Amino acid sequence: MSHTAHVGPVERLRFTSLVERHEAILFDAYGVLVNAAGALPGAAEAIAHLVARRQRFLVVTNDASRSPERASRRFLRLGIPVQPEHVLSSGMLIAPALEEHAMHGRRVVVLGTGDSAAYARQVGAIVVDPDPADPADAVVIADEGGFETLGTLDATLSMILSAVERGRAPVLLLANPDLVYPSANGTFGLTAGSLAGMVERALALLLGSGAPRFEVLGKPAVRHFETALEMVGTRQAVMLGDTLHTDIAGAHGVGIASAIVLTGVTTAAQAQGAGAHAPTYLLDDLRF
Repeated sequence: MSHTAHVGPVERLRFTSLVERHEAILFDAYGVLVNAAGALPGAAEAIAHLVARRQRFLVVTNDASRSPERASRRFLRLGIPVQPEHVLSSGMLIAPALEEHAMHGRRVVVLGTGDSAAYARQVGAIVVDPDPADPADAVVIADEGGFETLGTLDATLSMILSAVERGRAPVLLLANPDLVYPSANGTFGLTAGSLAGMVERALALLLGSGAPRFEVLGKPAVRHFETALEMVGTRQAVMLGDTLHTDIAGAHGVGIASAIVLTGVTTAAQAQGAGAHAPTYLLDDLRF
C-alpha cells in the first residue's frame, strides 16, 4: 500500500495501535526517543515492546556525530534497548557517497566529531582542515559540534570560493540537513543543516546561480529511506518522526506511512494543517 499523500484529518492514535498495522517501525531519534535531557515519555517501553514481539525496527537518524556503537551505548544508558544493528545514521551514508565520488586517497574536510571524520576515513579519504590556499577535494558537513564553529565556517567558505576560482569546485555533502533539534524544556538548538544553509546563501551571493550546493545524504533523502527499508526487509513500514520536512517528507518520497510524534518540534496544528504533506498518523508520545 502506498502512502504518498494524506487527505482529510490526520488520524490520532496510540503507539500500540500503530504497531499492529505495520511490519516494521522506523524511529527518528531526537524529538521521538530522546532529547538533550534524556529519554522521552514511553520510549524505553516502546522499544522493549517491539523487542518482545520480535518486530522489526530501526532508528533512522540524521545525527551523524556518533557511530552506531556509540549511539547504542547512549540509548542503553537511558534504558532504551537499542543495539548497534538497530541504528542507521546519516553519518553511515558518508562513506558510500564519498566512494561514489571517487574520494579514495583524496583530501576531505569534515565538519563534525571524530566519529563523523571516521566515516570518511573508511573509504581511504584523507581528512584535512579547510585551507583556502590549498583547497580540499570535498567538504562534508556532518554535525554542528566537534569544531570551532565560526572560524571553521569562515575558512571553509573561503576554501570553496578559492577552489571555484581555480576551476575545481569541491564535492559538497550534507549528512545532517536538520535545521534545529529539540533540546529540553521547550528549548531548541541549531544544527548542521543551518550551517550548510549559511554557506550556501553566502556562495549564492558571491557566485550567483551557478554556485555549488550541498548534496543531502540524510532524511528526507531517498537514499536514507531506501537504505532503511532494505535493512528492515519490508516496505510495510511506518516512519515516526517529529519533523514534517525531513521525517514525513522522506516517508512520502518512498511511499510509506508516517507519524508525527508531538514530543519534538512539530505541533498538532502544524501536522493537521500540512495538507498533502501531512503525516498518516499523529501520536502524543510513545506511551501505551
